[in-house]
Formats: sequence, C-alpha cells, structure tokens
Amino acid sequence: MEKLELAEIKGELKKQITALQKFDLLIIDELGYLPMNRQARHNLFQLVNALYEYRSVIITTNKGFTAWGEFFADDNVAVPIVDRLIHHSHIFMLGGESYRLKHKRES
Repeated sequence: MEKLELAEIKGELKKQITALQKFDLLIIDELGYLPMNRQARHNLFQLVNALYEYRSVIITTNKGFTAWGEFFADDNVAVPIVDRLIHHSHIFMLGGESYRLKHKRES
C-alpha cells in the first residue's frame, strides 16, 4: 500500500500498477491492520480492479468480510473490492491460537 501511495504522489500510480500486473501472484499481508486513508482505499481498488480476472491475489487479514467496511471506513469502497476478490476465490478461514504466542511459550 505504501508503494502505491508513493507512486500516486509522484503521479505514477498507473505505472506502479502495471509493474505489479507482471507478477502471477500478489500477496497482500495483514490487510486492515493499519488504517487506510481515502487515497489508499482508492489505490487498493485500482490495484484489485487491474488484477481482477488476470492475476492471482492472496490476502491475509484477521478481519471477517463483514468488518471490511470498518477498516475501509466506507462500504462503498469495501463492497466492490470484496466483490472482485471473492468472485473466483478460494477462501480459507483459519483460526486458533497465535503461532507467535505458541512459539514464545515453547521457548
């Protein structure tokens, strides 16, 4: 997200998205962990829209889809992003104890 934001500031968002489209797989880790401003949400939509039906995307998050409106701060942005992400997706809902916490206790 930071790369997209910097590219947008430089007026190179389309160029950055085009560069990311060259990868067969894009992994976005911990989506929703940090708050996103309006421009970051717009940039994410642009990226997801560009990748939609052409490239694979893996997203990790500790937020359920119903909570995406909260961290996007706008259901009008969350809904089209979720729609594109889940259209051809395989969703894995994982739960359980934190791997890091478990590892710390074993040390």
